[in-house]
Amino acid sequence: MLNVAIVGAGNVGKIRSDVIRRSSLSRVQIVTDVDEARASALASSVGANATTDWSAAVRSPKIDVVVVSTPTKFHAQIVKGALEAGKHVLCEKPLARSATEAREVIALAKENGLVLKTGFNYRYMDHVSKAKELLESELLGPLYFLRCRYGHGGKPGYENHWCTDLDLSGGGALLEQGIHIVDLVRYLLGEPTQVLAFAGRFFWNFAAVEDNCFLLLKTKSSQTAQIHVSWTQWINIFSLELFGRDGYLELSGRDGHYGPQRVLWGKRRPDHGRPEEQVFEFTAPDLSWEREWTEFLDVIGGHGRPMGTPADSLRALQLVEAAYQSSRDEAWVQVQE
Repeated sequence: MLNVAIVGAGNVGKIRSDVIRRSSLSRVQIVTDVDEARASALASSVGANATTDWSAAVRSPKIDVVVVSTPTKFHAQIVKGALEAGKHVLCEKPLARSATEAREVIALAKENGLVLKTGFNYRYMDHVSKAKELLESELLGPLYFLRCRYGHGGKPGYENHWCTDLDLSGGGALLEQGIHIVDLVRYLLGEPTQVLAFAGRFFWNFAAVEDNCFLLLKTKSSQTAQIHVSWTQWINIFSLELFGRDGYLELSGRDGHYGPQRVLWGKRRPDHGRPEEQVFEFTAPDLSWEREWTEFLDVIGGHGRPMGTPADSLRALQLVEAAYQSSRDEAWVQVQE
């Protein structure tokens, strides 16, 4: 049984705690948050102790694993403290505010022989897993492009949320939300080496971060990803399409306000008539968080290799940084592999 400290008792900390509570291989031992009442509420719901001192929590000899679910500004500092204390770490995306910060904690994990994972739970969603299965069967033939629209419309008072504060978050819609899609581009399409982007504010009165970002990503073989992430999408949408020589996939939904997960597989006809289509619908509750946690524990136990490795975390951050640079420079940016 692995004892876990949750650092950050917000929405994601609650999700992680609930998943750990249902696991037969782990339990939440400590919950820590700067808000004592919030830490206590979550701790009581999972039978754990509460504290406001994250440093003491990660150093506790009772703890084996640390989950970091704080605002992004504190990720690198807390991950570093946990690794120095000899703990395995699952840190929510992004691993850090910058690639430089990420490299430092990745090197520390390797030096100490500890498992460090970034939370990229989208890779474990049913429709993404089905898409990966179809792609690995080469049913689409060589892939040409990916197209994605992903967004929501925010909520009243969104200007006061930590993710819209540049100091706390490190970026806006692109870093907070788009990094999931950048990761899926690498997972499903290929490794981008060029980025062109525009990040801007259209509606929300944020001091410094963007509420929309438009990206083009190109691989060495000119496979292209077109992405729009938005916080002015007044009705929630998750739509990701992949097109290849022999057909296409359309992934939609993400559960909750985004609707149920679904994959449509279209097969190109030799006569270019209307494609034959097959639909895969996933009506069961989203188990991506559970799958990610189970795999993480397996890796700690010496079995396999996680999705969302430190290298994946670093590469996603490099591509996001290149996108911000592209938006500032109004030019394509090369990203070394």
